[in-house]
Amino acid sequence: MFPYPADMVPQARPRQASAVQVRIVRGLMFVMILCGLLLVVIALGVFLTQGSQIRVVADVLSERCQPRIDLAFPAGAETRCDAAVRFTTVTGRVITTTVTDAFPSEFSGSGRSRTIDLRYDKNDPAQPSKQSNYMPASTFISLLAFGAVLLLLGYWGVARARRLADRAVRNRLPRLGDL
Repeated sequence: MFPYPADMVPQARPRQASAVQVRIVRGLMFVMILCGLLLVVIALGVFLTQGSQIRVVADVLSERCQPRIDLAFPAGAETRCDAAVRFTTVTGRVITTTVTDAFPSEFSGSGRSRTIDLRYDKNDPAQPSKQSNYMPASTFISLLAFGAVLLLLGYWGVARARRLADRAVRNRLPRLGDL
């Protein structure tokens, strides 16, 4: 069977992590924590502030569309439109302003009866936002979940790196029997 009794079979010892490796892992885990925290803050900041906005359909007075370079799209160039719009607030105030970088698909209707869906803050209706800037609930949940996972994994990694560092220090210290 075996040339050695079972208790004499050489066992591989786990390799100790060096101090540099532990610092690198700890640093990467802190970066992961910061990224997770950033995603959570962005999700909460954007989603929670848009709840106070009021939706309105604005009449398009004029529009000018042209191709623009957008690094977010693989095609590179995307058609965007600038439009002069007019809408009435819930208080009855008529606002005429401009909307920039709207997608052509955001406009509806034809001819002189073109409209666009907008949102505005009740304290500043002169600065409306396009609906494409609105964060849907599914995007909010995805960002929040991904950020939370990064936070938890980062925390776990920092704790693990600390345990590895403590173990390495204990293994380097002389024992009383060795003296």
